[in-house]
Amino acid sequence: MEREIHKNPFDTFMDFHVEKAEPESTILTFENKGSKWDNPNGTMYGGVLYSMADSAMEAACAVCGKAVLTLDLGMNYLRPAFANTVIRAEARIIHNGRTTMVALCDFYDNDQRYLAHGKGTFFVTGAYVFEGERGHTDE
Repeated sequence: MEREIHKNPFDTFMDFHVEKAEPESTILTFENKGSKWDNPNGTMYGGVLYSMADSAMEAACAVCGKAVLTLDLGMNYLRPAFANTVIRAEARIIHNGRTTMVALCDFYDNDQRYLAHGKGTFFVTGAYVFEGERGHTDE
């Protein structure tokens, strides 16, 4: 799954990593090095968590075998994230339908502080084809 998320240029740019990819839970991590992603308040910009939620929940859909497009994504920010921490996004599917999927995503820092909660609705475009399946290659 690590190779799969890095087919997305944004996920590669953000340097998101897959820690776990199983049907019951998909976990992405992000190392927030320095103050590069800080807002003027000195805390990490919420858009990082938002984009990470989208990536984690889309990866969770892929683990369930479905390619998706985001229809809706909402976030609740509970605590600030700070520089020089590792952020963990834990995504799980709560609705695995034929045409739509719904996922939840919870965020923690390396001190196990609960940072944020996201919920997304996704449109199923078809089966997710992992690299190497059915003759698919990036060559």
